[in-house]
Amino acid sequence: MGLLDRFRRKKEPVPDSKEPPAPGYAPEADTMALILLREDIGWTAVSNALEASFGPPASVDNSHAQVPAMTICLEGTEFFCSYMPMPHPAEVCDISAAGEGLCSPQEQEDILAHKCFLVLAQKGGGETLEKKRNICRLFTRLAGVLMELEAAAGVYINSAELLISRRVYLQHTAVLEKNWEDPEYFPAPLWVSIRSGQKGEASLVGTWGLKQFGFPELWFLDAKSPWPELHEKLYLMSIFQITGRERYRNTDTIMFTPGAPAVFKELNGALFIVGGGV
Repeated sequence: MGLLDRFRRKKEPVPDSKEPPAPGYAPEADTMALILLREDIGWTAVSNALEASFGPPASVDNSHAQVPAMTICLEGTEFFCSYMPMPHPAEVCDISAAGEGLCSPQEQEDILAHKCFLVLAQKGGGETLEKKRNICRLFTRLAGVLMELEAAAGVYINSAELLISRRVYLQHTAVLEKNWEDPEYFPAPLWVSIRSGQKGEASLVGTWGLKQFGFPELWFLDAKSPWPELHEKLYLMSIFQITGRERYRNTDTIMFTPGAPAVFKELNGALFIVGGGV
């Protein structure tokens, strides 16, 4: 059995372009992240970095002296970036409560000690899976340029409640650039987090962030495999869906181990993967 075959449903998938999303599972049209900075470097440093990589902004808003902003146009899509010279207010979103992140304890401490932040957003463009995917790829490229700033500490992805350090983010953006023309590549770790938990006496390991792409979250129920193996499976399954190669549904089966099918069971907006010797 080939590696990719292990992530195929038993049923043949319907091509994404011909199949409307299930009710309640359309992609989230808006895309947003916070860029957290260790020090108040001023708006000029930020705007210069963006202009050096992407050219003059589509528009600039200096009407608020403390909160300047600009709109950047990438491949016909407008992205908004605003500079906030203060720590992110916990009453709006407590980033310290984020789950397992892609950062070391020291990197997390640096991120949480940030002195100012940027709001990076794209409004309304991700209404289909293809558009959402393309916007997230462009968004990653844009955030990657901002992560190159020496003052950058990390990124917080709102839809996945995910903290990512500057080091890890730049590693993934470098891989994205190498695979930019590959339609089967998507930087899932920058958009989908992997969580662990408990359901009664059963352990849980699953995704957080697939909802933004129009899919229910995927969770392994009472899996016995080592964490790295579950981690890899969940990312690959996420990529298969985000790139349009698969769509997992309630009662579908999947075969990770020959002769031991696992079944998807939907509950409360999530697909639990049960059995299969995982």
